[in-house]
Amino acid sequence: MAERKQYVYTIKDLPLTPIVEDQGISTRFLLGDNMMISFIENPPGASFPIHHHECEQIMIMTEGSEEHVVGDQTIMMKAGDVAVHPSNVPHGGKTTTGMKAVDVFAPHRDAHLAKMQQYGTMPNPDGTYPAKNNIKD
Repeated sequence: MAERKQYVYTIKDLPLTPIVEDQGISTRFLLGDNMMISFIENPPGASFPIHHHECEQIMIMTEGSEEHVVGDQTIMMKAGDVAVHPSNVPHGGKTTTGMKAVDVFAPHRDAHLAKMQQYGTMPNPDGTYPAKNNIKD
């Protein structure tokens, strides 16, 4: 395995990965050994389908708002709010304003790794990321 060469990143320099293509939802992933961070951007009117996964997820809303579903609860989240998604609990949401959030996944979410493979945004063994964006900023 290659020795890691990069430890510090600038968010805007991480490549964009589409994750819900029909809704225009994309993210910038950063992978650690046992966790992943997603800097997600949902445009106004976008819906992230209700889904569940094995990994735990914490979502930190940084901009905008979203009608967010976690289990049997529906909450209007706004910038500064944090949601905990336990393993296999259904969650998703829709935004009228558009929103940005930071999602933390532990361990890595397999479906997101597959999207990174699909779009060529997987990091190199030394921790560097492809110097490209698949979506215009």
